[in-house]
Amino acid sequence: MADYEKYRFKIDAYTPESIPMARLTEYMSDLAALFGETAYVHFDHLESGSTVIVSRIANEAIPKVKKRVESVRSRQAPQEALRAFECINRRLVEDNGSGVVVDEQAAEVIEFLGARDKALEDVGPFRQPGTIDGIIIRLGGKGQTVPMIVVSEGKEISGCRARRELALALRPYLMERPLRLHGEGRWRRDVHGDWHLDLFYVNHFTELDASSLSDTVDKLRSVRGAEWGDDPVSDIGILRHGTDEIR
Repeated sequence: MADYEKYRFKIDAYTPESIPMARLTEYMSDLAALFGETAYVHFDHLESGSTVIVSRIANEAIPKVKKRVESVRSRQAPQEALRAFECINRRLVEDNGSGVVVDEQAAEVIEFLGARDKALEDVGPFRQPGTIDGIIIRLGGKGQTVPMIVVSEGKEISGCRARRELALALRPYLMERPLRLHGEGRWRRDVHGDWHLDLFYVNHFTELDASSLSDTVDKLRSVRGAEWGDDPVSDIGILRHGTDEIR
C-alpha cells in the first residue's frame, strides 16, 4: 500500500509544452498554500494533455489537507488558503481557462471556474443606499471626507467616510456607543459571487440602545404587575403576536 495519495490539478489553459515556467511556478506556489501541510505535500510530475500538476501528499497529512480544502469551499478556511484559492482563480481568468483538483479516484476535490465565471467578476461596482450598525473604532484624517473604521457584527469595515462636519459630530461616540450609520455604499461582486463593500459615505447617524436583551428583560421584570416565566424570549413573543415566535 502506498504511503501517499496523489492530487491532480488540471489546467485547461495550457499544455506542459506551452505553459511559461514563471506561470507554472505561480500556480504551484498557490497550490501549495491552498493545501497547507507543506512538509508533507510534494510536487510529483506534470502530465501531458492539458497541464496537470500532480502533487504527492503523505498519508498522515491527507485528512488535514482534505479538511482544509473543504473549508475553502465553505469560505471558512484560514486567510492564506482563501487568498491562494482567489489567486488561482484570478490567474485562470487572466489565462482564459478553468481548473479542477481531483483525487486518485478522479473525484472532484475543488473546482476553479476561472474564465467561466468572468461575468460574475465584472458585476459592479454600483452605489446603493444602506445602513451599517456598529461602533466606530478609528476616526480621523486629512481632507474634506474623513475615513473611519467601524466594527459591525464582529468584523472591521474600512472604507467608511464622512464629511468633516459630520466626523466632528461623531467624535464623542468613538469607542463608546453603537450607532446606525446611514449613507450610500459602493458594492462589487467577486468571482465567488460574494458581495464586498468598497466605500460607504455616511450622510447621518442615529444612536442605538447599547442594552442587551437580558438587560431589557430585567428592566421589564421590574415593572410592577408584570408576570414573567422562565423563558422571557417566548413571553415577549406572546405579548407581541399571541405566539412564542419572535419576528
